[in-house]
Amino acid sequence: MPLTEFGPVQHLSADAVGQPGQRRFRLRAISQGGAYAFVWLEKEQLSAIGEAIETTLEHAEVVLTPSGPGEPEPVFPLQANLDLDVRAGRLSLGLNEETRVIVIVAAEGASEAEGEAVSIEFDFDIARRLRAQITEVVAAGRQPCPFCGAPLDPEGHVCPRSNGHQREE
Repeated sequence: MPLTEFGPVQHLSADAVGQPGQRRFRLRAISQGGAYAFVWLEKEQLSAIGEAIETTLEHAEVVLTPSGPGEPEPVFPLQANLDLDVRAGRLSLGLNEETRVIVIVAAEGASEAEGEAVSIEFDFDIARRLRAQITEVVAAGRQPCPFCGAPLDPEGHVCPRSNGHQREE
């Protein structure tokens, strides 16, 4: 598996594409050199990355106070010349304690022999903003059923806790 070192980024953000229930999630990165990369994830993977960032920042004893208004989000071109476009099958996140940067490695495929892998480095300020953004992106989906916790579908929801019955109004 070839590992592409995307290196330190000037921008890293999370977003979702599509309608709730049909969304695809991704990390969007712009390297210091201006290269573009997308890392496509499942919702659960994105949420886990957010939690891992929070744990890593706490471990590094970084204060998690909200920062003021950051830089405006860069506009990704509609037809961006992507240098990397990876569908993450495996993810890992770690802290380089020497340089005090967080590193995400996203790899395609289920084993090390399969697909492409990319490593992305980012500082604590980017991590703090990314963590907050991940929380917003994940929460913007379908609301959970108050009884079973499964996402409510706009076309209807059969809750297993109600034994398939819905109240008549």
